[in-house]
Amino acid sequence: MYNTRRPERRTRMKSEPIITTERLTLHEMEQSDFPALCTMLQDPEVMYAWERCFPDEEVRAWIDRNGKRYQKHGCGYWLAVSRDSGEVVGQIGLIPEEIEGHSHSGVGWLLARKHWHNGYAAEGARACLDHAFSDRKTGRVIADIRPMNTNSIRVAERIGMIAAGEYDKLVGGVIMPHRLYYARTPEVEVNDYDPVWLKRFEQLRTHLSPVLETFGGRLEHVGSTSVAGLVAKPVIDADYLLPDAALWPQVKAALEPLGFFHRGDGDLPGREMFTESLQLEFRHNFYVCMPDCIHASNHLRLRDFLRGNAEAARQYGALKKRLAAQYPNDVDRYCAGKSDLISAFLSQTGMSADAVAMINGINKTLPQRPCRNIPEKES
Repeated sequence: MYNTRRPERRTRMKSEPIITTERLTLHEMEQSDFPALCTMLQDPEVMYAWERCFPDEEVRAWIDRNGKRYQKHGCGYWLAVSRDSGEVVGQIGLIPEEIEGHSHSGVGWLLARKHWHNGYAAEGARACLDHAFSDRKTGRVIADIRPMNTNSIRVAERIGMIAAGEYDKLVGGVIMPHRLYYARTPEVEVNDYDPVWLKRFEQLRTHLSPVLETFGGRLEHVGSTSVAGLVAKPVIDADYLLPDAALWPQVKAALEPLGFFHRGDGDLPGREMFTESLQLEFRHNFYVCMPDCIHASNHLRLRDFLRGNAEAARQYGALKKRLAAQYPNDVDRYCAGKSDLISAFLSQTGMSADAVAMINGINKTLPQRPCRNIPEKES
């Protein structure tokens, strides 16, 4: 897809690109790139979201700041150069971000005005995501965008990033609202059991305590990370079992200040899907389940069966490893490949044949949507 290489500041020459796409190469910027960067950082139309242009000394400081990022993090804003003309079209890269005290890996882009509306931002940003996920093994990448910056919002959506609320960011001494977006790695990564997963679930429970204490109900740790000794993708799955469906509108509203934003039911009625909260630094899938939700019952039955049956857990773990090796970048086929064995386990728990058949059909045909940018249904 893209040619990428790990940044190694000591050995790479300026001419060597970090990333090569169909039309662009991305390089480290240097002080000799000052004139090209001035065309962006001193153009009021380019910098309107910043609400100011950079004077010369700040442009040079910007180059130095990215040089320090290269040294410390192996990434930063890179100079995006046209492969056809050799002209600098903008700057696109991976940048460390801190949001409300939480550290994240971010992706950003800023293009010279003459190169707008040519798809360069999406092409370069998509390549940066691929580099982050494939080469740097980053699990989640965010972007923060001014609400009025509709062009950048369209880029984020075009490359599959998921909207996750807003926050206030201090930029040049001015507090500015920003919209948050994130993307998760498409790689199917299955790891040996890690006791930290239980600690992360408890962190999630603590984070959700304002909702749990107000509305009651149970928060259940489900999925493979909830079974001691079982291999799993390092993503915490949690179902919030709502005690009364009438509470749903209040619960939905109460979750937003905690960073959880509703994404619809994903075509599974009774199970409401939410964004990850970017107030937590680990990956997680969070659902609100209505009373008698069969999908929550499926999760709980499978979890409890595997907790009580070591041989079944061993078989399931071996299958997960084989499927992850077979489909390292296809979570849909990975999940479909587990479905028959899951159905066999659920049958042993006393779940009805009709319910098992329905779950099996869903697992084989419904895309695994927590990591995808899908529109929320109209309410």
